[in-house]
Amino acid sequence: MKSKIVLLFLLILILFAHTNPGKTLAVQEKPQVILLFVEGMSFADLEKLKSLPLVDKWISQAGAAALSLRTPGPRTAANGYLLMGSGGQALYTERSGTAYHPAEIFSPRETAGERMQELGGYRAHDLARSAILFPGIFRLHEDNRDKPYTSRLGLLGTTLAAYKIRIASYGNGDFEETRQRQAVLFAMDQEGRVPAGDVSEANSLSVRGYPYGVKTNTAYLLDRIRADRSSGLIAVQLSDLSRLYQLGPDMEPGQFARQYQRVQNDLAQFLDQLLSLRRANQMIMLVSPAVNSVAAKDKALLSPLLLWSDQSSGLLTSATTRQNGLVSGLDVLPTVLTWLDVPVPKGLTGHSIYRTEGDLSQLLSQVEQIHHTYATRPSVLYTYVMLQIVTVGCAALLWMWGRRREGVGLSRVRRGVRLALLALLWFPALLLLEAALDWKVHGSLILGVLIMAALAIAFWQENQSLAKITLGVSAVTVAVVCLDGWTGATLMRQSFLGYDPVIGARFYGLGNEYEGVIIGGTVMLVASLYQLYRERTRVLPVAGLALPGGSLLVCAVVLYYMVAPNLGTDAGGFLAGLIGLFVAFARLHNLRIGKKGLLLLTGGLVLGVIGLMATSLLSDQPLTHVGRVSQQILAGEWGEVGQMIERKLAMNVRLIRVSIWSKVFAVSLIALGVLSLKNDRFLRHLAQDTPYLVKGFAGVIAGSLAGLALNDSGIVTAATCISFLIVPALYAALEEPEQKRCST
Repeated sequence: MKSKIVLLFLLILILFAHTNPGKTLAVQEKPQVILLFVEGMSFADLEKLKSLPLVDKWISQAGAAALSLRTPGPRTAANGYLLMGSGGQALYTERSGTAYHPAEIFSPRETAGERMQELGGYRAHDLARSAILFPGIFRLHEDNRDKPYTSRLGLLGTTLAAYKIRIASYGNGDFEETRQRQAVLFAMDQEGRVPAGDVSEANSLSVRGYPYGVKTNTAYLLDRIRADRSSGLIAVQLSDLSRLYQLGPDMEPGQFARQYQRVQNDLAQFLDQLLSLRRANQMIMLVSPAVNSVAAKDKALLSPLLLWSDQSSGLLTSATTRQNGLVSGLDVLPTVLTWLDVPVPKGLTGHSIYRTEGDLSQLLSQVEQIHHTYATRPSVLYTYVMLQIVTVGCAALLWMWGRRREGVGLSRVRRGVRLALLALLWFPALLLLEAALDWKVHGSLILGVLIMAALAIAFWQENQSLAKITLGVSAVTVAVVCLDGWTGATLMRQSFLGYDPVIGARFYGLGNEYEGVIIGGTVMLVASLYQLYRERTRVLPVAGLALPGGSLLVCAVVLYYMVAPNLGTDAGGFLAGLIGLFVAFARLHNLRIGKKGLLLLTGGLVLGVIGLMATSLLSDQPLTHVGRVSQQILAGEWGEVGQMIERKLAMNVRLIRVSIWSKVFAVSLIALGVLSLKNDRFLRHLAQDTPYLVKGFAGVIAGSLAGLALNDSGIVTAATCISFLIVPALYAALEEPEQKRCST
C-alpha cells in the first residue's frame, strides 16, 4: 500500500516538473489581430510621430510600408475601409449613413434596431440583436450592384463568422451632431453587423481646446482592448488627427501647431501603452484609411502602414506589388486571415503581407520619390503629349501646303519640324533613362533637359538615312526597356511614362505606355534591318537565313519578356505583339495574308492564349491577372469572366473619351490618311525607296489596333505604338521637295 502511494506521488511530481502552466496557457490562447485605424495620417505625420521619444523605438521595430488604396470613388476613409474589408473595390455613398448600437436613437421616432428591421424586414430580426449595426447595408449593396467590378461587401466579417471568430469594433469619429463610425465598414459582415464592440460616446471625452471639444478616450480603449481576449479581430478607429485637419483651415496657425502636438503626444502615449503589453500571439497593425486634406492637396496620397508581430523590423511587401516597401489595400484582408489561420477566399486579388530587407528611412525616401513623380507627372506627360500632337499636326499641314514650294525660310521651317519629329521618337527611351537620375526638380526643368537631349541626338542623326535613323531609335528603345525589365524594372516604376503606384493600376511588369513603345519599336527594328540589308547588298534579304533567323530571335526575346510571369507579365501586350510581328514578317517576306494566313494567325493566337493560361497556372510565381482568369474559366465562373471583360471594355471606352492619348491616336490616324490618300499618295512613293520600312508600317498598324482591342487601357498602347509609323513617315515626307519628287 505504501509503495503504491509513493509511486503515485512520484508520478505527480514528474508531471508537474515537465509542465509549464504559463507556456500551456500561451499555446492554448488563440491568435488575435488589433487593427488601429489612424484616420488622416500621412507620411509627414508619421515622420513627426517618430521624432517623439515615447514611440521612436516602437516604430523602429515595426515592419513598414506605403499603402496604395485604389478605390472606385473618391479617396475617402469610408471607401478605404470598404476596400480593405471586402478585399476588392466597393463604393460608399453618403446616403448609406453610419453605424449604431441597436438601442441607439436613430431618429426622433425609432432606434437603430427598429430602423434595421424596417429596412430589412424578416431578414433583419436577428440582425438587430448584434452589438453594432449598419442600417445602410441594404442601400450599400444596391449602390454597388451592376457595377463593372465585383463587390463583396462585408467579406472579412462574413468569413470570420463562418469560422466562429468574433470581431469587435471600438472608437468613433463623432463630432458635434455628426456621427462617423466608418471603421465598422471594415469589420462588418455582409448583413451589416459586428458581433461585439462599442462605438458609443463612451469612446470620447469632452475636453476644451481639442478640435470640436472632443478627445478620444484612450484609457477606455486600452481597457477594452486588454480585456477582450475572445475576439480574433479588434478594429479601433482613432479620429483625433482627422478631426484636427478637418477643423484646421478655420484655426490660427499657432493654435493648430499646438493642437497638433497634443494629438501626436496622445497617440504616442496610446501606442506605447498598447505595444508594451503585446502578446506573442498578437499582430498589431496601424493603418491610415485615407490621408488628410493637406497631404491630398500636395498629392502625397500613399498612406503609412506599420505592423508589429513576431518578426523583426524591415520593409513590407506582397505578391500584389512585388515592390519592397509597397503594399496594396487589397492585401490587408488576406494578411488578417492568414494570421488567424483562416483560409483566404478564392477570387481575391490581394496577397498576404510579408517582410523584406530595408528600414524606415529608406521607405521615407522611396515614398518621397513616388509622390514627387506622381505630382510632376501631369505637367511632364501633358506637355510631352501636346508637343507630339502639335508637331505631328504641323508636319502634316506643312507637307500638304509646302510640298511643292521652296525657299530659304520654308526650308528652315521644314528642317526644324523634321528635327522635332526625330526628337519625339527618342522621348520614350529618354523618359525611361531619366528615372535613373536622383533629382527632385520642377517638371518644366525635367522637360527642358529631355527636350535638349532629344534635339541633340536629332542633330547628330539628321544626316543619316531613314533606315539608319529608325534602326538606331528602335534598337536603343527596345534594348533599354528590356534591360530594365530583366533587372527588376526599377526605372519603369519611377518613369513618368511608367505605371503609378499611387493610382495602383499596375505595380510591376510592363505598363501600357511602354507596351506600345516596345511593340512599335520591335517591328520597326526588324523592318530597318531588312531595309539596310537590301541597301547594302542590293539583294532580297530573304535569300539567306541569317537575317530572318536573327530577327525571329530578337522577336522571341521581346515576346518572352512581355509574357513571362516574373518579367513583363503583360498578356494583352504579348498577343498584340504577336499579331503585329506576324503581320510584319508576312509583309517583309511578301506573303499574302489570305484565308490560310488568317487561320494561321488565329491558330497562333489560340495557342498563345492556351500557353499563357498554362504558364500562369503552372508557374511557381503568385497568380497574375491571367492566372486568376484561367482559374475562373476552368472553374466555370463565367459570370466573373464576363464582368472582367465588361470592366475592361468600360475602362477602354472611358479612356477613349477623356484621355489625351486618344487625341494623339486620332491626330496620327488623320496624318496617316493624308499621307496615304492625299493627291500624290506619298507612302506609295516612299515604298519605292524604302520598301521594307513601309512593309514594317503594316505591322505597326496591326500591333496598334490589336493593343487597342486587347487592353483595358488600349488607347494608350495604340497611341505610343503608332508613333513609330507616323513620325518616320512624316520625317521622310518633309524631305520631298529636296528630292524633287512629283506626283505620278
